Amino acid sequence: MKKTLVLVLLIILVQGCTTIDDFFTGTDNAIPPTPLEKINAVVNVVEEWNKETGAGTDEAFVKFYPAIIGGKIIVVGRQGQLTAYDRYSGAVIWEKKLEMVVTGGVGTSPGLIFIGNEEAEVVAIDPENGAIKWKKALSSISLSKPVGSDQVVVVRTLDGKLYGLLTENGEQLWVYDRGVPVLTYRGNSSSIIGGDELVFTGFDSGKVAALGVQNGRLLWEAAAAVPRGRSDIERMVDIDGDPLLVGRTLFVVTINGRLVALDAITGKLFWTRDISSFAGMGADSRNIYVTDHESNIWAFGQQSGEILWKQDKLAYRQLTAPSTTNDYVLVSDYEGYLHVLSPVDGVLTGRKQFDKKGFLVAPVVIDDEVFLYGNSGELSAVKLSGSP
Repeated sequence: MKKTLVLVLLIILVQGCTTIDDFFTGTDNAIPPTPLEKINAVVNVVEEWNKETGAGTDEAFVKFYPAIIGGKIIVVGRQGQLTAYDRYSGAVIWEKKLEMVVTGGVGTSPGLIFIGNEEAEVVAIDPENGAIKWKKALSSISLSKPVGSDQVVVVRTLDGKLYGLLTENGEQLWVYDRGVPVLTYRGNSSSIIGGDELVFTGFDSGKVAALGVQNGRLLWEAAAAVPRGRSDIERMVDIDGDPLLVGRTLFVVTINGRLVALDAITGKLFWTRDISSFAGMGADSRNIYVTDHESNIWAFGQQSGEILWKQDKLAYRQLTAPSTTNDYVLVSDYEGYLHVLSPVDGVLTGRKQFDKKGFLVAPVVIDDEVFLYGNSGELSAVKLSGSP
């Protein structure tokens, strides 16, 4: 119970007060968000359709990722509202009210979607109609989305375990236990699967591991960051932003730590940069983009780690991780604005407000379509046009 309380308090510290003393005394010393300046909007941000899903995060610090399967986009809300929309028109295909409180999702594998709930279960669901296929009880709740291959779904739980389950029926194949430090921020990064063979996961200890998807065998483990400082809070190096796999290079960023580029096969370190991030990263064919803990956006060259630019005009606006299209870098903020940046120099080139309760989930990009899922449950499909 004590640890759970601490985890909840740390959410408040991240979003509001700057120290634990500030929280208990009622003092708010948080630096105010940077006011938005007028920009030269050369990129048109056009909303193609919008739906009030009636779902959302229910003011909980959870990231519910939309899942895109074929022509459907599927979203879930905190109270179990699950809806599939036509991704091109926004028309409702099916709706389902799950009798559960959702904590993580929506994850996918071929032919299934997955969510986690407050009963510490992972739930497999048919994307064609919302029917529950199976449930599997785990050791703790999951705050990240499960990830699946053809045969195995991988689920990370809050107590530091990683489970490999058969997608067919939820049978446990393996479990990897990394444990958790004394203190950790509430929230976990999602794992990623490479080539249906390896799963890469960042842990609250600042370690990143590569395991076999089929058997959970540890291939390698590396320290993305090393805890430093006198207090447990200073020594927190959680990996809460999702790792990124670009070709054979794995990128990982930590809180109070570093951005690292690793060889995905061997774990060999290519390069590092000192930076702290809660939100995470995005990538295009050349660069890695990181939202740091102050909501500055950085661009690094993938090969060398060279700093290419920094955009600080959105500082302290609680930005999401960056997403990318062929021509743009995208982030969303606490007031529900979508911001468009040039990948060349980070200049702000477009802006439009959507869900006024803001965003925790980064824009989802597929085939140059952009989907936004806001904290109130507002789902928008967006097209961008104009000079990047």
